[in-house]
Amino acid sequence: MRNNFLISIIVPCYNEADNIFPLVARIQSVLSAYRYEIILVNDGSTDATLQNITLIAQENSAVKYIHFSRNFGHQAAIKAGIDHAHGDCMVTIDADLQHPPETILTMLNEWQKGFNIVTAIRKENQKLPLFKKLTSKGFYWFLSFISDQKGIPQGADFRLFDKKIAEVIKKMPEKNLYLRGLFSWIGFSQTTIHYKEEERAFGTTKYTRKKMFQLASNGITSSSVKPLRIALNMGVFFAFLAFAYGIYALIVLFLGLAISGWTSTIATIVFLAGIQLIVLGVMGEYLGKLYIENKQRPHYLIADSNILPYNNEFTNPKLERSEL
Repeated sequence: MRNNFLISIIVPCYNEADNIFPLVARIQSVLSAYRYEIILVNDGSTDATLQNITLIAQENSAVKYIHFSRNFGHQAAIKAGIDHAHGDCMVTIDADLQHPPETILTMLNEWQKGFNIVTAIRKENQKLPLFKKLTSKGFYWFLSFISDQKGIPQGADFRLFDKKIAEVIKKMPEKNLYLRGLFSWIGFSQTTIHYKEEERAFGTTKYTRKKMFQLASNGITSSSVKPLRIALNMGVFFAFLAFAYGIYALIVLFLGLAISGWTSTIATIVFLAGIQLIVLGVMGEYLGKLYIENKQRPHYLIADSNILPYNNEFTNPKLERSEL
């Protein structure tokens, strides 16, 4: 039985000014019997998020903050929190209060039983639009098929994991982060729990369809090379069909049979051209990721933080405060 441990609560924040104070208050209420730190990562917000984070950090020594130089994205914000957390176990939770902080207690119970990773799964929301339900289920099914990793339907970045797992995540060098896939790939002892998603307290969702598509694309292409193998198999299959059609055309030519019309020929050319473009698109996606990885730029740049000392590996030296 673990005891006297430190819990790190990691919260990525992007334009969540109105949610900061109620979120911290609820976390404090839930974890009043534990030792904890709350790491608020300001992901280049344009509203009063940074001011509210700074204010609450001045009033509460358990609140730490990291302020990015610009918006680097949700996954990078989580990574920054993991890189700078000191807890024996860590919890990643969104700032919009749709992830109820009370669920953390259930996670801790599972962690106390010996599980290294505890993932919270959202109970299906009947009010959720049908389009979003179908696309979510379809994506996780496709991800499981395409990457040889089992996706968790209704899963999100609401989970608890111990320090051993955090050390593994810190060493992951890839720039195109898809943390849900990484946690699945890591293995170790894992379990899941269920929670009822609450309504957003204030503001609007920051996950647009464009961002969801980008996350889905990262999830598929960062977890496996299977799309390339599928593209290769498709190429071989249609090359065989084209070869067979060529033999057929020669036979018809030698028999002196007239070939009427160009419809079938044009349709075949257009279809095969479309397949080629798809294959080239898949290859281009992987080449683009290789290009980005080869630059070896950091996941994020820190403009300000009250976590001392700064982790220089992930900090832009030009942006460090003079007193550091």
